[in-house]
Amino acid sequence: MNADLHWDHLRAAITPIIGDAQMGRWFQRVTPVMADEGVLELHLESRFSLDKIGNRFKDVLQSEARKLGIDSIQLRLASVPPAEVTTEVRQLSLGVPAVPEESEESSLTIAGATATAPGSAVAKPLDGMLPPRPDGLRRDHTLDRFVVGRANRLAFSAALEVLRTPGVSFNPLFLHGGCGLGKTHLLQAITRQFFIQGERRMRYLPAEHFVHQFIGALQQKTLPQFRKIFRELRVLAIDDIQAFAGKPRSQQELLETVDAIAQRGGQVLLACDVPPRKLDRLHQQLKNRFSAGLVALVDPPDLETRISILRQEVVRGGVHVPEEVIHHIAGEVRNSSRELLGVLVRVVAECELSNSVVSLPRAKAILDPIAITLQRRITIDIIVERIGRRWGVPPEEIVSRSKTRNTAMARNVATYLARILTDHSLFEIGEKMGGRSHSTVSSAYRKIQKMISTDPELRDEIEKTMKDLRG
Repeated sequence: MNADLHWDHLRAAITPIIGDAQMGRWFQRVTPVMADEGVLELHLESRFSLDKIGNRFKDVLQSEARKLGIDSIQLRLASVPPAEVTTEVRQLSLGVPAVPEESEESSLTIAGATATAPGSAVAKPLDGMLPPRPDGLRRDHTLDRFVVGRANRLAFSAALEVLRTPGVSFNPLFLHGGCGLGKTHLLQAITRQFFIQGERRMRYLPAEHFVHQFIGALQQKTLPQFRKIFRELRVLAIDDIQAFAGKPRSQQELLETVDAIAQRGGQVLLACDVPPRKLDRLHQQLKNRFSAGLVALVDPPDLETRISILRQEVVRGGVHVPEEVIHHIAGEVRNSSRELLGVLVRVVAECELSNSVVSLPRAKAILDPIAITLQRRITIDIIVERIGRRWGVPPEEIVSRSKTRNTAMARNVATYLARILTDHSLFEIGEKMGGRSHSTVSSAYRKIQKMISTDPELRDEIEKTMKDLRG
């Protein structure tokens, strides 16, 4: 079995554990390589990603890998020569400090050696050189592999127009939609196509990388170099724009960067979970700038598109999957292209591991246990809104940093219900609850669980809320 197939199986196994959002954030730019028999290396584009994955997900990766017959998982930087692999792997277990983040109050924390370490994600772009190839792009995120349907036709048509007349028609082009619907795929595909067309002054990066590089430039006193590199780009693509929330200095830098590129006739491409008007803790001037171009929604794919996505993946993977199985999976998994492909990989992998052929009865047996989870319509946003109404706390306050007694209680109850009524991971719930850690989520859950056992009034209130949410 090759590295890509091993990684497909492993990715399908860990996704239900850590959630789609965390998979999209940390694992979409991974290159799998088989180092030795039974040893799978995951090559990462930045030290920041390596540190985060190593600190947060190493145990999950190792445990699920063993179940799949993979002896060992090693993480390393794509740019690190083989002789240095052991050093990188050893650092994972020591807990390398993360790159500091801009605080809510806009103060700048200048702590952590990672920000200024040679070869770090912060220092790398400040050498005045543009990459000879598009960095951070998945090799399968191309225009020809993007399946077009009613749900994404506007976004795709806009992408083609931007490629034809960059900096003219839709600037910026702002893609938004739920997790796993293809925003990142399309954003990377456009960026790659610009490169194919001969453009070299271009860059794709997640929003948090822009923030970290900006902070690094402030720390290293290399802000003029940072601005020269970014503001003279012909194409700038930034993913996960919501990561700028609550970071006013980074927002101002982004605003000035976008304006500078646009004034030079360059093209700006952006992607986000929500439209600009719904971006919390983002300056209104920046929202206005995002809305000045074209805001294109990417909706969940319809049945026809889902079938096409599965067919394309089956052909690409060179596996035999009966048409009836494709139709069954497409009918059951409706919310996300990523979920759709994850289920397909899971069905194929489990059949392969059990030495059985892929058939409709076998697919149903594999899919039925997770079908209920996939079809749930209760979201964290709905839970927060409902709890806010019953507790008399505005939803925006529940996900804020407020520590008033009533707000904290409403937040803990919402966290408890999100853990019970949704299939979101602790990481995802924490993100929705104002960027809290998975340990905070776990603590809130345990706290309410304990209170329910001794407080009948609270238990009744929560039960009523659950019935209300379930309809």
